Amino acid sequence: MKKFIRFVFYFSVSLFLGFIIYLCYLRPYHLEYEVKSSDRYQTKLNKIQNENLYNCSLILLGDSRFTKVKCDFLKEINLSIGGETSKTMYERCKKYKFRDSIKVVLCIGLNDVLFSYKYKAIIKNMKLLINQLLSKTYFSNFYICKILPINSSGFFYKKNEVNYTINKINSFLDSISFNRSNNKIDIIEFNEFININDELDMKYSDDGIHINQNGIGIFNKYLRQKLKNE
Repeated sequence: MKKFIRFVFYFSVSLFLGFIIYLCYLRPYHLEYEVKSSDRYQTKLNKIQNENLYNCSLILLGDSRFTKVKCDFLKEINLSIGGETSKTMYERCKKYKFRDSIKVVLCIGLNDVLFSYKYKAIIKNMKLLINQLLSKTYFSNFYICKILPINSSGFFYKKNEVNYTINKINSFLDSISFNRSNNKIDIIEFNEFININDELDMKYSDDGIHINQNGIGIFNKYLRQKLKNE
């Protein structure tokens, strides 16, 4: 009986330690693998690879919040894929070739937080991604979107911790200096989507995470005006 109790004890401790290791170190990589291995991701990736990016005048890059964004811009292409993190986008964009004097809109970082990446790792991956994109073109306009918070109505727990990290990342975007390669960088905020509690306003979301059809319409209109005025 004592041997059985000892076995159960050590087994339980091993499971607990394994769970802690997963949460602290392995979860981001596991979730990224699950996303990249999915049929949805691979289908979208194959479709994008057939596009001639060198002819585009506007390139949209983001995650699931950005897949339906459309600015009605001349020679526009949306390369956004749901589930994308800064790290997976960095790997994906290595082979892309951009021409000079284009507009690039980047909206990334939410999944980095939701997948439990540590703040320092998120900042490192975002810097790598942004500097990589800047190195692909000259005399272009880059629009980097601040990350919208989530709402407590969503299915994610630790809402306050998630939004705290998002706020820290947004502050980083205000202060960081990039290797611009003669490109212009604009930081875009969508304050209209944030309620008085500094959460995503549920008028613009059905799940507390993504932007609904009403929100996408406003999103598109705002970006369209921003891009065509510069």
